[in-house]
Amino acid sequence: MPQRLPNVSPKLQARLAGFLYVLVIILGGSAELLGRQGLVVASDAAATARAIMAHQGAFRLGFAAEMMTNVLAVPATLIIYRLLAPSGPFLALLAVALDLTQNTINAVNAWTQFAPLTFLSGSPDLAAIPNAELAAWVRLMLKWHDVGFSIGLTFFGFALPIYGYLIFRSGYLPRWVGALYALAGGCYLFNSYVYFFAPDLPLASFAMLGCLIGEIALALWLLIVGLDEVKWRAAAGETAMVRP
Repeated sequence: MPQRLPNVSPKLQARLAGFLYVLVIILGGSAELLGRQGLVVASDAAATARAIMAHQGAFRLGFAAEMMTNVLAVPATLIIYRLLAPSGPFLALLAVALDLTQNTINAVNAWTQFAPLTFLSGSPDLAAIPNAELAAWVRLMLKWHDVGFSIGLTFFGFALPIYGYLIFRSGYLPRWVGALYALAGGCYLFNSYVYFFAPDLPLASFAMLGCLIGEIALALWLLIVGLDEVKWRAAAGETAMVRP
């Protein structure tokens, strides 16, 4: 049987995972608006640098939000693994490995979001570099951040259909939530590979809507409803008699 949090019922674990997941979604959106994209001026590196300097506080908050997203995603992922393990231990482990790989990539990649502040700090070490060149480096760092973020989301995109399948077959969570979550994974993969091979294709932004719907559906269901504890315990009991 998968290990449970001490003295915490499966339904309460589900609600805790849902709460953490909602925070991850909110903080991730804040990081996007305040740091990753909110201050970027398309095709104008100098204007982007000026916008970051004029809104340094917001930019730093965006970075802090991104880091908190990476931290909170870890316990949320592990709790979801515990909840889905009765539905398929090996597949749940595979999904969580892919998920945590994504989280690790995004955490390491976060330095590229903070780097613009280093280039625009006015440090004497950078005095010999012209302002136009510094602005170009700022824009390049943000572009590198986008590349790293898309690489991380590729792993996440492969994890979500597995999670979705486990939810669909579990019996203690709604099948429609599993279907939407699997669809979200497909949308993430579509968005990442469009970014890699056809970055000018306008359909990529619409794919993110499917990602958001699937993730919000699972997060809110876990937070508000939890799961069917009787069916979860029955599934966990059956799992205990079958080796992964």
